[in-house]
Amino acid sequence: MKQMKRMKQLWLLLFLLAGNVLYAQTQKITTEEQFNAFINEQSAQLMAAYEQETYAKGSDICRAVMTQVETLPAGLKEKYGWQKYNFAFHLTLCLCLQNKKEEALEAFKIAYNNGKDGVLYSAVKGYEEILKPLHGDPAYEAIVRQLRETGDYLYILQQAPAYTRTTRPDTLPRFSYAAPDDPDLARVRQYFRLDSVISGAGDEISKIKNVLTYIHNLIRHDGQNPNPEGGMNAINMAEACKDGSRGLNCRGLATVLNECYLALGIPSRVVTCMPKTFVGDCHVINAVYSSSLGKWLWMDPTNNAWVTDDAGNLLSIREVRERLRDGRPLVLNEEANWNNENKVRIEDYLYNYMAKNLYYLGCWTRYEFNTESNGHGEKLYVNLMPTGFDTTQENPRNWRVNDDVWFWQAPIIKNKARKE
Repeated sequence: MKQMKRMKQLWLLLFLLAGNVLYAQTQKITTEEQFNAFINEQSAQLMAAYEQETYAKGSDICRAVMTQVETLPAGLKEKYGWQKYNFAFHLTLCLCLQNKKEEALEAFKIAYNNGKDGVLYSAVKGYEEILKPLHGDPAYEAIVRQLRETGDYLYILQQAPAYTRTTRPDTLPRFSYAAPDDPDLARVRQYFRLDSVISGAGDEISKIKNVLTYIHNLIRHDGQNPNPEGGMNAINMAEACKDGSRGLNCRGLATVLNECYLALGIPSRVVTCMPKTFVGDCHVINAVYSSSLGKWLWMDPTNNAWVTDDAGNLLSIREVRERLRDGRPLVLNEEANWNNENKVRIEDYLYNYMAKNLYYLGCWTRYEFNTESNGHGEKLYVNLMPTGFDTTQENPRNWRVNDDVWFWQAPIIKNKARKE
């Protein structure tokens, strides 16, 4: 029963991500609609085979799908060829469940596909018990090691080179934050009724959390659509979402939240969190400065999330990254959720997703109303990278530093504006 529960979880992992792209004789398939129908039917039959523990039948289903993929027209094969490797991994599992080690190993090699569009390391680790017949085989272990180098995101982060704290501040621009009396930020404060949001909230930390949850509840996360045209500022983006027909992606949400904090006189940054090698996406959150704690705090409007240590102390992005690297405990707030629909799990969020996306970081050096739109054409963006690491993902115009102390310096107040 426990094994079957794991198989159902695997099904969700490998198929739900495909959306609606999921008849067993080879048939002539020429359209996407036909292929979708074929995959849906074979997926249902394979699930039934798992549930009934008829693993030989499951193996036949997987082979039939793999053969069918090879007969697809070129355009469909290019788009859905990954299904061959997907079903090759299921074939591996079915054969392991029949204790057919040699055949399972050959299927696993196909599933790996030399690291291109093949089985994910997370799937291999999640089903180690089923894959036990292959454990210790040199070919299997070699593939697993290669998968780990590209798919074990926590391991990759832990192997990243350390920072080098030798940046000369005079070689870089200073960070600055618009003051709350800026006319545009005053409009943000009024538009979002921020005084009522923080009224009675108590101390500074309570206010920071209240504003985070307010924006999280006000605008849903929508990662399927680009942010609205008309300017990357809080008012324009909130207006576009007012009728509930759309939301904002993580960058849009972080931008709205950032301007709300600035409107309240709280220094804040929009921080882009990037993987070593771009895999599907990155994530954007906020670093919010707490004067009472004297540190930047992790605030994620997409997930209504903040992070603490095991003693309840709020942590910064820098501290969370350090703890992921050295294994010290992390605690995710109970309130963390996605669109008030799904609870966010710490293993998925921190130890997988954010471990992937904390390899290097980027932010603007100037924060104000409409920061991102205003900043185009100027050299105002800086990336904090592990020493010796570089990437073509970033605009060569951007500043690159390896000094985390400089990057996370505290803001100071000067001439009605906050500068560092």
